[in-house]
Amino acid sequence: MTITRKLVLDEKGDPTEVIIPYAQFVEFVEVYGLDLDDEEARELREAREDSAAGRGSAFVSAEEA
Repeated sequence: MTITRKLVLDEKGDPTEVIIPYAQFVEFVEVYGLDLDDEEARELREAREDSAAGRGSAFVSAEEA
């Protein structure tokens, strides 16, 4: 992911803030799961663990859901 950014500097020239386009912010939040509540994040972690362990039986098809 490429993020276009603008740095805000203080009077000494040190970076203090970053400004990014809103669309990129939304994408970042969604990609990194920052929009998930605790329960959703837990379920996602469990699903990733099941997938990595090859436990296909832990999943249901879209038709079954």
